[in-house]
Amino acid sequence: MTITNRQKELLDYIVAAIREKGFPPTVSEMAKALKVSSKNAVAKLLRALQEQGFIKRDGTARGLRVFDAFQNEVQAGAISVPILGSIPAGGPIVVEQHVEDWINLPQSLLRGRRDVFLLKVRGDSMEGAGILNRDLVIVKPTREVRSGDIVVALLHDEATVKRFVEIRGKKYLKPENPKYENIYPQGDWTVQGKVVGVIRNLE
Repeated sequence: MTITNRQKELLDYIVAAIREKGFPPTVSEMAKALKVSSKNAVAKLLRALQEQGFIKRDGTARGLRVFDAFQNEVQAGAISVPILGSIPAGGPIVVEQHVEDWINLPQSLLRGRRDVFLLKVRGDSMEGAGILNRDLVIVKPTREVRSGDIVVALLHDEATVKRFVEIRGKKYLKPENPKYENIYPQGDWTVQGKVVGVIRNLE
């Protein structure tokens, strides 16, 4: 079953209310937001959303829980962010077959960004920048970066986290650990995103 535009409009309104206020709107508030006079029209939309697994209701005025397409519960002040197992070359970054998991992160941590993804760091090449093995880096998808930015680059279909450096037109990737040498990529390579945050793995 495909979600209709009207159902999506209601779902988006409910999600926004939960994230901003911490609780779902009442049926009356939904009717007002949709500019309909009949609560039955809202009830019909809610039934359709429940049948499709987007919401669960308990019969009380605000007894409504909302789930995204990956069955993560939408929570106040939180945004669901994907952890990618790999990054595809070309095409959209976040596609289902590359997603290992989803986690809810505080909006304050993401500064309102909704287009970010997470990538698990392997190795110690960036420990000088405070990025350790098995940490999660928060990445904003972009090809526009400046010299000195920490980036996710795609080299030979392998993602690596390094500092991007450009000096007099020469571009290279710099590790933040003296054990490793600078990478001067040969052939095709691309910057897939800029690291905008780090989540420490304490295990």
